[in-house]
Amino acid sequence: MRNMFGPALLVGALMLPVSARALSVNGLKDQGVDHIYGSYARSGDCSREPRVTISDAGMAFTSSGRTVQVTRLEYAVSFFGMSYEGISLAFFPFPQSRSDMGPVLLYANYDEKPGALLIEANAEPGQRLDPFHASLAGEYQLCAGTGSTAAPATPASTAAPAPVAGTPLEWTNLAALVGRYPGAYSEDNIDLFDKGTIAAALRAALGAKMPVLEANLSAVTPLQSEGGLYYIMGNAPHRGGEDQAYVTIDPVKRAVQVGLWEQGKLTVYAPASGRLPEPREVRDMLARSPGESANAAPGTPWEVLPVSGRVPVAYVEAAASPSIISLTLYCENGRPYMAMLLNKPANGARSTMTWNFAGRLVNIPVQRANNAGTYWVGGITGTQLVPLLMTQRDMVYLRIDGRLEGEASLADAPATVRATLRQCVRL
Repeated sequence: MRNMFGPALLVGALMLPVSARALSVNGLKDQGVDHIYGSYARSGDCSREPRVTISDAGMAFTSSGRTVQVTRLEYAVSFFGMSYEGISLAFFPFPQSRSDMGPVLLYANYDEKPGALLIEANAEPGQRLDPFHASLAGEYQLCAGTGSTAAPATPASTAAPAPVAGTPLEWTNLAALVGRYPGAYSEDNIDLFDKGTIAAALRAALGAKMPVLEANLSAVTPLQSEGGLYYIMGNAPHRGGEDQAYVTIDPVKRAVQVGLWEQGKLTVYAPASGRLPEPREVRDMLARSPGESANAAPGTPWEVLPVSGRVPVAYVEAAASPSIISLTLYCENGRPYMAMLLNKPANGARSTMTWNFAGRLVNIPVQRANNAGTYWVGGITGTQLVPLLMTQRDMVYLRIDGRLEGEASLADAPATVRATLRQCVRL
């Protein structure tokens, strides 16, 4: 459903002056990326620095005589979208924390070209990289004779392990099972889905959605506790942020609460007596994930939105986004602009909003356009935003200052843009 406050906020903002879920890996062995192994340098000359070497061990970066070996890195497996079928790969080689992916972003097979590599800054606007990381930015080519042509190893056995009954979760045994994982392949694991009073409570709360919960906890934390509550969090493989879940258990009240994300939209299944408090890690998960008011992916088509007293604007709602409600394109004084409406205030006066068209990035500097910090506007003259909206299909992925912010559908984008921007853009 369209945000009903969009047009009113848009009119106010127009009067003002206008001045991606990653997989943590330790090394790259068995990640299916051995085809990008080798050494890379500018123009493919490995006698020069900077230089990058990719191998089972991870990545090694050499510049100005210094080499930094990276073993723990973030493999952005869904960076280009879940339906992407190209050969480009994205990595954050220097992650700092769950919420900070580090100072640089590395693309292998950049621009769909085997042996091409690009490193770009991933810093906040106005933030300077340290000299070492700054020196790495640029394009690289695979050096002759260094590439890997090894075929993936054939597993010794493809037989699945035999299921083993886990310990059923009961209201009375939770404390003794903290630290154990849900599953059916180890006697140490716990049974969250089939047997026990907790599984029965979950089935009563979720009904037909129980298989969705199980799928969305495929990659899962162990059972944890805080303040008398017990909880588990997780996501479907490579689907963090869109298909994920948490379960909170209160053994005193004998109640369970489930937060279930499907295609980036959260539904909370709470006890009839009221919502349970969220443990700190669950609150953090909620803060960085799409909320209950978010649109499910892939979102709604673009539309021509009338604005009283002005020419209509091109409007699309974001999907599976923790922060973005909608994006708007419009003409003002003969020039094209982009406006972004957020569901909560953002800090600072300036920011960068990135449109990711299957690896083709368009960065739009935006600035605060209302006192609340929920409306941001930036000029798009000279960018590739409009040409890509006119030619690309399916969806575009969104980022704010490098932080993944869901996606937007590209359905009806060409017709909508053509109908609203003809006064200020040559189409």
